[in-house]
Amino acid sequence: MAVKQVTVFMANKEGRIEKVTEVLKENAVNISSLSLAESVDFGLLRLIVSDPEKAIACLKSAGLSAKLSTVIAVRISNAPGSLHDLLTALKEFNIEYMYVLSTQDTASMIMKIRDVEAAEKLLTEEGFEVLKPEEVYR
Repeated sequence: MAVKQVTVFMANKEGRIEKVTEVLKENAVNISSLSLAESVDFGLLRLIVSDPEKAIACLKSAGLSAKLSTVIAVRISNAPGSLHDLLTALKEFNIEYMYVLSTQDTASMIMKIRDVEAAEKLLTEEGFEVLKPEEVYR
């Protein structure tokens, strides 16, 4: 089942990430994973949080530009070659970006892929564990 990711668009200047984390803290929204990409003028902060819908509402209320995206979370073993095996299974898909959701003995890859349902079906058939939203958000 696909996972919801929060993406915050912000100016590339001091204090912007702190503002996002302040809003989430004040509203008891926990961050499980994040990725920050920047350019000269703006940044994209991608977050996996405990309550994506609440996070979006709170961030927008605080005047921040945020949206929900659908991503896939796939558990892989913490062993050499695991990421390669995952990427080999997805070789027919364009992975727009990815980042790690780390746990104790495993890592979970967060990936943005256009055809989420087809990719999830393929990964399940290939023996990968596609995480449910409730597993990712906690």
